[in-house]
Amino acid sequence: MPHTFSRNDLSHNLRKPMMTRRNTIRMFGNSLTQTIRQLGSLSRVTIALLGVGIATHCFYAVETFAEDRASGSEAASKTEPDANPNQVLLVADSIAKDLRYLTSEELAGRSAVGPEILKAADYIADRYRQMGLETRLYGDSPMQPVEMATGSQPTSAEDNGLRWWSTGEEPDEIQLDDQFMPLAIGATRGDIEADIVWVGYGIQAPDRGYDDYAAVKQSQDAKNADSKGSVEGKIVMMLRKEPGFADPNSPFDGLKNTRHAFFDTKISTAIDEGAVGVLFVNDPASVELALKAVDNQYAAEDRRLEALLAQRNALPAEATNLRSSLTEKIDQVQEMLSNREREQARANWGLLGSAEAGTRPRKGDEKITDPETGKTARRPAIPVASISREVADRLLKQMASITAADEESKSDNKESRTLFANGLAAVEAAIDSDYKPRTIDSPGLRGRLRVGLTNATATSPNVIGVLEGKGKLADETVVIGAHYDHVGMGGIGSLAPGTIEIHNGADDNASGTATMLAVAERVISELAVASEHRRIVFIAFTGEERGLLGSKYYCSQPRFPMSKTVTMLNMDMVGRLRDNELTVYGTGTSDGFESLIQGLNSDMEQTSRPFKLNLVSTGYGPSDHASFYEAGVPVLFFFTGLHSDYHRPSDDFEKLNLDGMTRITDIVSQAANRVATMEQRPSYTQTNKDFQIRRQLSVVLGIQLDPDTNAVAAVMDPSAAKEGGIQVGDQLIKAGDKTIQTINDLRDELRPKSPGDSLRLTIQRDGNEMELDVRLRAR
Repeated sequence: MPHTFSRNDLSHNLRKPMMTRRNTIRMFGNSLTQTIRQLGSLSRVTIALLGVGIATHCFYAVETFAEDRASGSEAASKTEPDANPNQVLLVADSIAKDLRYLTSEELAGRSAVGPEILKAADYIADRYRQMGLETRLYGDSPMQPVEMATGSQPTSAEDNGLRWWSTGEEPDEIQLDDQFMPLAIGATRGDIEADIVWVGYGIQAPDRGYDDYAAVKQSQDAKNADSKGSVEGKIVMMLRKEPGFADPNSPFDGLKNTRHAFFDTKISTAIDEGAVGVLFVNDPASVELALKAVDNQYAAEDRRLEALLAQRNALPAEATNLRSSLTEKIDQVQEMLSNREREQARANWGLLGSAEAGTRPRKGDEKITDPETGKTARRPAIPVASISREVADRLLKQMASITAADEESKSDNKESRTLFANGLAAVEAAIDSDYKPRTIDSPGLRGRLRVGLTNATATSPNVIGVLEGKGKLADETVVIGAHYDHVGMGGIGSLAPGTIEIHNGADDNASGTATMLAVAERVISELAVASEHRRIVFIAFTGEERGLLGSKYYCSQPRFPMSKTVTMLNMDMVGRLRDNELTVYGTGTSDGFESLIQGLNSDMEQTSRPFKLNLVSTGYGPSDHASFYEAGVPVLFFFTGLHSDYHRPSDDFEKLNLDGMTRITDIVSQAANRVATMEQRPSYTQTNKDFQIRRQLSVVLGIQLDPDTNAVAAVMDPSAAKEGGIQVGDQLIKAGDKTIQTINDLRDELRPKSPGDSLRLTIQRDGNEMELDVRLRAR
């Protein structure tokens, strides 16, 4: 039968007494604060550390009141005579020291594909060695190399651009980020000069009655009739996707893309036709979506700024620390908003991102034979770039102005030149009107296309340290992990639009990495007295922000067999404990995990203060535990919730809750010890793939509820509740459409809301039911 965790497990008796904080917090709370003061930036740390603040006090107070009533004064007065108050200070000091380095400007946001990630890896490896973990795992190194696609980045403006000219005309030129972007799906290096030819959508589909290349050949002068291909030796300019977007009667699908719309297909066709370069022009529908995305991003920043300004204006004069913190946030948001016009212009250009079409160079499909060697191979990749719709419009009009040698004898050429003289939108509309290619003979329009891109892949390591097992359990493994990469200077993964700035990733996930190192120190110490325990493998994962690449690679190439890996414990974003809420995912992945976590949390009554747990059954989710769960390993994932600084430059060290991280160290260490020493390995249980990432409360009403009656016991002034007309004595009945029976019901209704959102409250006052609309404020 499945194993059930119990207090009779060997590990339960093995546990050392942990530091008792409940009755000593008053004595050394100030000492902990002084420790952080010595580390710097006290004002914001103190707010996070103590979990108080003018904007948050109303909820914290009512929750503490309800919790104390539930736990009883006897439980609250328990102490352990062997507790050592200095232990918490030591753990907090260790965590803070690790965080200081991992969030430093020197590491430039720890991008998994940047050189700075190697500095972070070396630091973690040194910490492992200091603890005495085994690090000679790959030769003499703890580094497991992980190759990942970088999407290739442009090298420089000098290496990237398009210059074009025709006889008698001054050359025009565009460069990197100025209506030009090289694409990683093409050759990483290239500098070519050739005629520029328009090939419509670049589609060769005679079975559908549509062939741009055949139409180009028909339009060319007789002198080109014997060419091996209609575009042999030329740079081709083409539209993205295919004709008839959203038209079910088009020769293509109309409602969804066929293979002819794919970048791969278009590029390989161009290569096989003999083209030496490709210029892509984005389609109007994609440009419209990009513009909408930019507008939505900046609208969200507008709302955020408005809420922050309102919160700062409502502060009393003595709230200097909170005012300083809010002012810093406001400055950051205003800096982001200053990029609005630039980002809107870029979106309107329709430029593709360098990796948007693909991350590896595409070759031709057809094999060619080398006349000298007789060997066959596919044609090599060619330079590929994205140009703005504005430039494409200028090029088509310039093509229309060029006179072919036999212009006067070709009436169809005159019609084409009239159409192309009206520009890009007119040509697109003409093609979509009857699904026939539109081409133009434009001899003499020359171009020089230059592309320079970094290599398409980069390597960065998982960093692994091992505490070897003892006794009969030694051959089985428990993995404890946290990813140490972040999003670098922004761009891919950043939620700060248009910002090129270091994203230090303090909570995501320097907090998890530092806590993992603290757990390692604790586990090494506590398992030293155990007669037998499983092997503990500590892994700092790379590439999580790029799709769990590091953990997926380890699971496919494990240092120790996955069949002998019994549990994986993951810490990701554990640095912003707020309202004492800790979310633990994976409690349904093994039959005993829920009771394990609940029991360990209850035991914290003796050592500090239990968390308000949010237990989630599923083992799936957007962090590294999911890689192990999909490989058949039970998992537990510790998480303190999303917040407004997520994937922004403002996710900084000063906002972390170090006291919360020391308490999370406690519960994760005890969970690791229990799993490492239990006699029977945890069973694996399948869970639902549906999951929702828990979000921290970012808004506040400003009321205190009586936990017995749901009557409003106090209203803060100023507050959203005060402005909305809430009064002391009002009975809260509903928030939105949700009936409110407990404070947690109200919190659940507030959790998805953002500052500035309106919430309809149904209350009872003097026996009469009434509705009030309240505009929520930022916490």
